Amino acid sequence: MPYTLWSRNRLLGETDLGFVFRLDGFRCGWFHPTEIGNRLMPVITGVAPALRARWALGPDATTEADVLSALDQRDALELELRGPDGAPIATEHIDIVDTHYLLELARSAPEPEEVPDEFDLDDESDVQALLEGRQPDDELPELDASWDEEVEHPRYQVQLRLVHHDAIP
Repeated sequence: MPYTLWSRNRLLGETDLGFVFRLDGFRCGWFHPTEIGNRLMPVITGVAPALRARWALGPDATTEADVLSALDQRDALELELRGPDGAPIATEHIDIVDTHYLLELARSAPEPEEVPDEFDLDDESDVQALLEGRQPDDELPELDASWDEEVEHPRYQVQLRLVHHDAIP
């Protein structure tokens, strides 16, 4: 069922809001922008990088101003969700996330051996705790080799919260 996203009566794109159903009016799905939607994506998706910069650099006047500016620019677009019949659907907020940005964050994350871990395989008590409850004849699950294959996802995800939680079945 296609839902559309609008800004000041300009069609920005569509989504089926097809991700797993969430409670409390939260919905999300892949977002497929129109040509004008593509041109506005840097503004719409600019909040997450500004928040990440504030987190990485720490709170100061510049990073706080960047976050507020990104929020103001996005909010000025007056994003609106419409149903398949074209009628507006009230939302508390609408965000679009750049999947390429998220994947780049994952690629630049430190390797596991660089991250301190509370679990120590050399500590016998940690290993015993891990094995506790397992029986010698328990079968280990087979690993699916496809978990590490690169999957091509659409570029954007839309995430929103409905004012009336049951407005979308």
